[in-house]
Amino acid sequence: MSQNAEPRLDLTLPASLYRDPQHYERERRSILAANWSLFAWSARVAKPGDYVSGVVAGYPVFAMRGDDGVLRGFHNVCRHRGATLLSKESGDCGKLLVCPYHSWSYLRDGRLSKATDFGGDVQFDSKEWGLLEIDVEEWRGLVFCRIRRGGEDLRSWLGPIDAMAADYPLETQKHFLTREREVEVDWKAYGENYLECYHCRAMHPGLCASVDIDRYTIDVYRDEGFFHLYAPRREGGLTRGLYFYRFPYLMLNLYDWGSSIATVEPLGAGRIRHINWYFFQDVSPEKAEDNRRSADWSGQIVTEDLDMLLGVQRNLNAGIYDRGPLSPKYEHAVKAFQDMVREALGDGGGGLRVAAE
Repeated sequence: MSQNAEPRLDLTLPASLYRDPQHYERERRSILAANWSLFAWSARVAKPGDYVSGVVAGYPVFAMRGDDGVLRGFHNVCRHRGATLLSKESGDCGKLLVCPYHSWSYLRDGRLSKATDFGGDVQFDSKEWGLLEIDVEEWRGLVFCRIRRGGEDLRSWLGPIDAMAADYPLETQKHFLTREREVEVDWKAYGENYLECYHCRAMHPGLCASVDIDRYTIDVYRDEGFFHLYAPRREGGLTRGLYFYRFPYLMLNLYDWGSSIATVEPLGAGRIRHINWYFFQDVSPEKAEDNRRSADWSGQIVTEDLDMLLGVQRNLNAGIYDRGPLSPKYEHAVKAFQDMVREALGDGGGGLRVAAE
């Protein structure tokens, strides 16, 4: 480099990658289906027959508690003609899970029970023709799913989070409130925003009043795909903050008053559903006002972020803006996040290169 040359800048990913449906399909296969995704909390599937259904990485799935107490996950599809087995978000399937189309039935462990009135002399193997499984594991009262079977177990995937969150009583906290918002924002844009506080002074007065933004720190655990975000509490502030982000989009926001557990459900290129659960130690009517005030404080920060990101996504879609420089002071975690995207896609550079020539 010559004496007068400008220092090398790291640039953002190309804007096209936040809006291109074909690129999103690559992400869905290589990133979204390959990682654990937050799906439910254990209290919703407490007894045999209880189930929760939803969508993970674009795949309709459900988790159901078996007679043996084990929680299992399955694609929400009948093996006969592909019908949706469960149309409700949650419930109790009864002793058998019966397809509403042709009445094929399945045991609570996923094995085929009966191909009702099928005819002929065909004998179906109950396991071979059972429900198509996905991976499901529980961690401290939370339920996670993974579409691509195999790979590291959930505790290993969580990595340092497991030990670092040990003194927060997640298992004994109770669900208080769910907030969901479907917005035209790409999952990567949301993750990148979460992983920098360059914008905090301009956008988050409530957060700045509660924690010492000057000491807000983001530690990157590159090999583990994990980010630790933290800041000391200001005197008189609502809370101290301890925040974990696990690539691609798990957010565990742990506070003195409870937990804000968040994730996003990618719905396509440039579109997500933001999901936020609020848990408290005490959810009695007497504490409802205090709990709601805490949840509103946290939710306001999300609102401020999403309002800004809607404009960002519109400009990413418009085709004028392509790339911008990343601040070495504030956006080192954004660069690490984008590198994780590139590595997970196995691109080796190519169209996802972020460094300036």
